[in-house]
Amino acid sequence: MAGGRIHGKNGQIKMDPTGAGGAGLIMVADMSEWTLDMAKDRVEVTAFGDTNKQRVAGLPDYSGTVAGWWNSASSPTFFDAVLGDVAVMLDLIPDSTEPTYLFEGKANLDGSVNCSATGAVSISGKWDAAGNWSMKP
Repeated sequence: MAGGRIHGKNGQIKMDPTGAGGAGLIMVADMSEWTLDMAKDRVEVTAFGDTNKQRVAGLPDYSGTVAGWWNSASSPTFFDAVLGDVAVMLDLIPDSTEPTYLFEGKANLDGSVNCSATGAVSISGKWDAAGNWSMKP
């Protein structure tokens, strides 16, 4: 249902390992969650006579996480990007049924694997901005 609250079941992560974006973006398979933090730097500007501390906001520091499940058919693509030397282009899509609403930008990508004797093998990664980020539309 367009324009309403949504469930995360249709979320999606797209990535272009070359960093170019556009037609090179591919869905990252077997992913189950992503996060995006847009915290801004805050600088204290308290002056004589102020009755409380005051701050001004700087630029947002885009960063977050991605996570999913190991699949020997698809996970190597993710880890090739993690181990590469190029900042990837990431599209973080809250609802793939409305794919024009997204957060997009270049990202430095780290990765990890968690293999437990009592659970599924999971993969995850941390990312931070390697270029300008935007929210679309």
